[in-house]
Amino acid sequence: MNRASHLINQFFKFLSAVSLTAILIVELAPSARASDSEDVLAACAAFASNGGWVTATTNAANLSAEITDPAGSVSRLSLPLVDPATENEPANARVNSCRAYFDRDSDLIAIGVSYGLRRRYSLRIGVADAKESKWIGKWTVGPASGTYQPFLLGFLEGTQSVVVGGGPSTPTKYGPGMRHGSFESLLFNPQGQQLPSTPTMRDYGSDSDPFPFYADASHNRLWFFRCVVVSAPLPRQPDCPVGWMTLVGDSSTSSEFNPRRSGEKRTDFWMSPGTFAAPDGSTVAVAETVAGLNTIWLADVQKQTLNRLTLPKRLHFPNSEEIHGAAALSPDGEVAVFPLVKEAVAFPYLMDNYDYKGTDFAAVQLHPLRLLAILPGAGPKSFGACAVDHRQGHVAVLVFRENHWEHVELKVPPSS
Repeated sequence: MNRASHLINQFFKFLSAVSLTAILIVELAPSARASDSEDVLAACAAFASNGGWVTATTNAANLSAEITDPAGSVSRLSLPLVDPATENEPANARVNSCRAYFDRDSDLIAIGVSYGLRRRYSLRIGVADAKESKWIGKWTVGPASGTYQPFLLGFLEGTQSVVVGGGPSTPTKYGPGMRHGSFESLLFNPQGQQLPSTPTMRDYGSDSDPFPFYADASHNRLWFFRCVVVSAPLPRQPDCPVGWMTLVGDSSTSSEFNPRRSGEKRTDFWMSPGTFAAPDGSTVAVAETVAGLNTIWLADVQKQTLNRLTLPKRLHFPNSEEIHGAAALSPDGEVAVFPLVKEAVAFPYLMDNYDYKGTDFAAVQLHPLRLLAILPGAGPKSFGACAVDHRQGHVAVLVFRENHWEHVELKVPPSS
């Protein structure tokens, strides 16, 4: 997209309005709090299908995890990070991220921490026995794997095999880079032994068209969106159909689903989505801010159906809010939480001059598609992370804000 179209798109960010009236009573209870002297660089959490959960934080040297079983008993684990020798590099050149997953039977927990330089970093993985609260596997996937910027995807559908994904590495004049339009997956057993000797490669686009994608290990899917951005206003952008192919194993694909129908406005649909959640193997929840509206779509590729939810506008210019970043999904696939990133245009109110103001979270029921609540999240000096659970008409959300985890309880209103 050219700069004029980019500025138009940024302008629409400012078109936000009044705040949402609370529809539910939300109780916040402090959970695992990091030490005041500890520099938390990343955080992640996950709920198990049996009602337990895990929260994790990392600093420069260690991963610290708390495992809570369904009865409420808490166990603690730590995992040292292998120093990738980046201590002399500037902070903005480093990557720090965290992901956590339970397997389907709630027996195992996998936590992955990516850290190091952006072009050359390591993924440290720990797999724990959830019942015994002890590590059963610890290993590192680094640049030698041939995978560019590897990250943890969780457990492969219905198995205890751990999936690591990333782009195929290719040399550039600046060092290692990623070959766009392709994705590769590495498979490990819980002790860290790589299962196939070579990664599984999937081509979903081309180097000139790096389409948005979403790797979904729990359903063995690589979702891809054939979005082509052209030098034109938003209403004249091409359509962006969605489809999937298997992530590992035998190769199979779905038919593509184009959300737009004849006579419908282009700005009513996603342009180049960056937030996803997949409740099952044929359905994906897509979220994006288009024409100033934070919107969530639930697309069933097999049935070729689409539902849409527009979130209420909450802010006025010079403040704005966009829906993007990692989403969280409950183990039963019924509730998702989407991050709402808040920004403000700094004086003298020029384009592309934004200050980060924090991240809130929208808790959304998927069947039927409706907003449950907007939860306060991290402030401008922190980062946001969350996990969500749904059972017996109640929703629990773990939110990381201001250096600690909080446990939020919501009651789902009955369907009309």
